[in-house]
Amino acid sequence: MDNKTFSCGVFVDLEKAFDTVKHSILLSKLNHYGIRGKNNEWFQSYLSNRTQSVSVNGATSDESNVICGVPQGSILGPLLFIIYINDMNISILNSKVYHFADDTNLLLSHKNPAMLAKYMNKDLKILYDWLCANRLSLNVDKTEFTIFRPPSKSLDKRITLNLAGRKIYESLKVKYLGVILDKSLSWYIHITELCKKLGRTVGMLFKIRHQCNKNVLRSLYFSLFESHLSFGLPVWGSAKKSLIEKLFLLQKKAIRAITFSDFRAHTSPLFRKLNILKVHDLFEYQVSSIMWDFDHNSLPTALNSLFIKSKNIHSHSTRFANADKVLVNKVNTHKYGLMSFRIIGASTLNKLKDHDFYNNSRTKNIFLSYFKKFLISKYE
Repeated sequence: MDNKTFSCGVFVDLEKAFDTVKHSILLSKLNHYGIRGKNNEWFQSYLSNRTQSVSVNGATSDESNVICGVPQGSILGPLLFIIYINDMNISILNSKVYHFADDTNLLLSHKNPAMLAKYMNKDLKILYDWLCANRLSLNVDKTEFTIFRPPSKSLDKRITLNLAGRKIYESLKVKYLGVILDKSLSWYIHITELCKKLGRTVGMLFKIRHQCNKNVLRSLYFSLFESHLSFGLPVWGSAKKSLIEKLFLLQKKAIRAITFSDFRAHTSPLFRKLNILKVHDLFEYQVSSIMWDFDHNSLPTALNSLFIKSKNIHSHSTRFANADKVLVNKVNTHKYGLMSFRIIGASTLNKLKDHDFYNNSRTKNIFLSYFKKFLISKYE
């Protein structure tokens, strides 16, 4: 978006993905990855001779053999499925492929929308052939795509893509892993929908507060309000202040409901009394939690690669290197990227390193406890 290019994101819906894994193909792929001999035979035994039946109102059907699929609800189920689709990206020519279990998406960027559609259609043809070869079912009706672009850029012609012989049209919003993405990544739609959900919770708190004590109301706040507010917050929490302010207004209403306060009451002392973080501080708290993991080498590789420590650049003893600051891996950004997690995360950690409570904390839990107290101490 900073480079004024168009990016097409296709969000593929695999139908009953875990149930359609073909055992012989899975065992062949395990063999390819080095799980051979007795180990491969162990997986064959694990997958074979499984049966299923249906029980309704005390009546149970005859047992039927399970001839495909990986056991759901097991530790190995998701892992085996990830191994099964791990080679998909090798076949795709132009797009980057991302997986989260059975949620798969393709992402491709180009300055020319017509060429973007052309290359993506080629990839979708390859994707469909790969899915057929691996006996996986595709739900075209639930497969969506959107064209991410800066608000100032518009499409001269509507883009359509072809998948499995059918046309799919651009969606203005796409829900992916519980987060709603819009074409300009403004988070307006996500926050609007979140406000509706939180508004209903606030109404419920006002209705039941006369039947519950303050501790129960506080517990309900965490389970029904903050659990939704904090989901994916490090990703979308850098949205415009005007959007975050809408969430903060609902949060203040919830706090007033719990404390039986007047609708005009100053809320900072109430937040402090309940030991609850304001939404913008909750964002900083969650980002800081992730950056602690990076600084202590416990962050997953996918996120760890976003940052680099100054002391790892060279072996020379410089003031910047000795300060153990964090750099952002080189990225062309001047506007939109400044609100990305890689920029905000690096800035947050560099600020934390100036605080004694961060440097003196032996564990993450101790640090988070001190940091929450530090944030709440500013509520006056």
